[in-house]
Amino acid sequence: MKLTYKIVIAALFFSAFGALVWSANHYHSKYQAEKLRADKAEGEAEYQGKVIANQALNFNRFNQIAENASRLNSLVDIGHEKTVIKYREVLLREKNCDFPVPVDIAVGLLNYANRLRASALHSDSGDIDSAGDRATTTRTLTYCQAVLWINPLLAAIEKANNQLAGVRQIEQSR
Repeated sequence: MKLTYKIVIAALFFSAFGALVWSANHYHSKYQAEKLRADKAEGEAEYQGKVIANQALNFNRFNQIAENASRLNSLVDIGHEKTVIKYREVLLREKNCDFPVPVDIAVGLLNYANRLRASALHSDSGDIDSAGDRATTTRTLTYCQAVLWINPLLAAIEKANNQLAGVRQIEQSR
């Protein structure tokens, strides 16, 4: 065989070997990149699964706390109704029941109630009388009415406290 044929065959052999090495290196780097991408995707999926499980646990916990607050508020309502009935029976026999509360005190209570309502319903405060110096009713507040209003107000405060206790419990569990 001539030397040129040997050189050509050697060049072809080294070219084929070089192409094989380049091909192996190229596809190995592609394999490594895809493996890294797959590992990253699996890690993200695992993390998302943990987040979803944590959210489900939190929703369950929050629902239990809300249910407990609702149950407590139902008990407050039942106790409040019994107390109001008992107060009404006592007030039926009271002789001073129809005496009016002094006007200054009644107007002060009305203004305070209007301010509370205005702060609670702040989304549309355009119709609220900010001065609040005029009475909206010609009736006077009697002592019996004042007594009957105290328990519902206390019940509302207790219900709000139950809800706030639930919120605090949720915040502590985070």
